[in-house]
Amino acid sequence: MISLGPRHQRPRRTYPFAAAGTESAQDRPRFRPDVEGLRAVAVLLVLAYHAGLPLVSGGFVGVDVFFVISGFLITGLILREVESTGRLRLGRFYARRIRRLLPATAVVLAATAALTIVLLPPLRWPAIAGDIAVSATYVVNWRLASESVDYLTAEDAPSPVQHFWSLAVEEQFYLLWPVLIIALVWWHRRRRGAPSLRRTLLAGLAVVAVPSLAWSVHLTAASPGAAYFVSTTRAWELAAGAALAIGARRLERLPAWVASALAGGGLAAVGWAALTYDATTPFPGAAALVPVLGTAAVVGGGVASAPTSPGADREVPGSGESHKGNGTLPGRLLGTAPLRWVGG
Repeated sequence: MISLGPRHQRPRRTYPFAAAGTESAQDRPRFRPDVEGLRAVAVLLVLAYHAGLPLVSGGFVGVDVFFVISGFLITGLILREVESTGRLRLGRFYARRIRRLLPATAVVLAATAALTIVLLPPLRWPAIAGDIAVSATYVVNWRLASESVDYLTAEDAPSPVQHFWSLAVEEQFYLLWPVLIIALVWWHRRRRGAPSLRRTLLAGLAVVAVPSLAWSVHLTAASPGAAYFVSTTRAWELAAGAALAIGARRLERLPAWVASALAGGGLAAVGWAALTYDATTPFPGAAALVPVLGTAAVVGGGVASAPTSPGADREVPGSGESHKGNGTLPGRLLGTAPLRWVGG
């Protein structure tokens, strides 16, 4: 079912995705302390990179970590609604995103405009005003790509809102991915003998992800400045996280030692990329596979190791979510209070 926005008494168009009440205990909303900690690692990597710390010359891979996490979390939310209620209300989904992002975005952009007037010469005002406008509509990444901005070159004078580019990529994914899910479910329900819904979603995701990765490799070699910013070279990274959410049920069956190996190896891969990559690394392209697959391994290992025995859950007051532990050593390290505070 697609919500039509305001709650008027009018017929709604229905897309029944699954029978209501099919949600399993494993699919209920979870609080993942290890994911919050991993998000904190991503934040710290990006901050260290922009601070010019030489030991973290590849800290920009923190953005790729964010993309995988975002794809995982948002797809999990969509699947829980689809499989527990049998419908997806797009209006409510988009309204939640607006309520979450609009206040902070408005404050940051308003402050940027005020500081621009106070601190910068009038000659720069028109360009920055344009940057603010496209940031407010979450398409700033395409503007930066068209201007051939090199994010990895410190000598370039960046726009004060340049860092909105990654948020723009995420919001474009959030805009289109639910619509693609609706289309895939519509197709799935009209195909007799079709595979399970989740397999259909994974197949549809592959149709997006594989060309995106191939395009990323090509464009990184042909036009690295544009490749860094455009959504088409980053879609596969968000799709990697989405695939984890769709395949969560299978991941839960992995043995504990496999989950630990995945999480440990994934965290090592992200760390290796952060320490060895630098501004000369062709990126994203094939090099982005290391932090993306590393992040996917950490998140996937956490899915597999979350205990499901009675008493393993702790409800987070007021959130309706469960606090799941993570049996892997990397998961326990990422779930420590300081990292959770930074990533929360």
